[in-house]
Amino acid sequence: ICALECPKGAISMKEDNEGFFYPEIDQEKCIHCGKCEKVCSNFNNSHYKSKAYMAINKNEEQLKNSASGGIFMVLANYVIEKKGVVFGVKYGDNLQVEHDYGETIEECKKFQGSKYVRSNINDSYQKVKKFLENDRWVLFTGTPCQCQALKVYLKKDYEKLVICDIICHANPSQKVFNKYKKEMEIKKLKKIVNIHFRSKDNGWKNSTPIIEFEDGEKIEEKSYYNAFVGELFNRPSCHECKFSGIARISDFTIGDFWGVHKILKDIQDLDTGISLMTVNSDKGEQILEQLKSNLILREVELEVGFKYNHHSNVHANKNREKFFDNLNNDSVIEEMNKAVRVGVMKKCYIKFKRIVKKIMSTIFSF
Repeated sequence: ICALECPKGAISMKEDNEGFFYPEIDQEKCIHCGKCEKVCSNFNNSHYKSKAYMAINKNEEQLKNSASGGIFMVLANYVIEKKGVVFGVKYGDNLQVEHDYGETIEECKKFQGSKYVRSNINDSYQKVKKFLENDRWVLFTGTPCQCQALKVYLKKDYEKLVICDIICHANPSQKVFNKYKKEMEIKKLKKIVNIHFRSKDNGWKNSTPIIEFEDGEKIEEKSYYNAFVGELFNRPSCHECKFSGIARISDFTIGDFWGVHKILKDIQDLDTGISLMTVNSDKGEQILEQLKSNLILREVELEVGFKYNHHSNVHANKNREKFFDNLNNDSVIEEMNKAVRVGVMKKCYIKFKRIVKKIMSTIFSF
């Protein structure tokens, strides 16, 4: 946003050695107006009391191809039916993860499924503004920080703008993803055409990373996924995220409803995907009223809904610095597996200590 707003074009986004982009100021062009600091979007001023729901898309095909309960496609349908435009995240050339837009439901299918890489926003903010100024409906989906940046860039609310953020774990490096992809292609001697990070082939609760090659072969490969959930290569700002809590800044928030069967014990376990959806604005509540016929819906207490789901900052893996130091020298897959193995062993040790402590306390209570 600071680069977009600079009146002299003095700010450009430069990639660092970890594969993350940061603003760099050309001091010769800078007039020290301070506008870049004023438009910084790294704050969360939400005061809205959200409502939380268990939600499932009734369309079985859309549900199957979604990472969780298929709610994105319900929102996309709503906007497309109004001749609107939907912004989401897709795989571009060579599986570069980027924002794009679609004007048909068929085009929106490319946005389905999880992509565990920080997306390149490209010129999506400018396009959103142009569509809105042309009186088009727009659905924008992204991470909470991307959604907040859009709101800051637009400077005002638009009646026909719907913003939906995701329950975001963290933003991994595209550079790491590129090296992982390249190493897998060298290993298999063929090109990767898709990576399904959350395939439901084994069910929603056992969703599995699947790599698909150009000859149609599909394999299960967990190195990158395990390292991602092990907090190995996330953007450093994710460790101090202002948007990961229960207070949300978009009209809707969607994500997996982990632990739903502990909360709603009468829910039939079809293992096809269930979403946790929060409605965070008056606009969101009005839209939900129009969408209820397309959803299986149950309201839950907000704090209870987030009990088993991500709602706090992630902490960096202790091997993170070492991993990036070796990123250009060693096998990225080997380094991922090595770091994750250490983490798993530590977790097992902690769990073992808890079990021993519980047994000992039981013995001495007699």
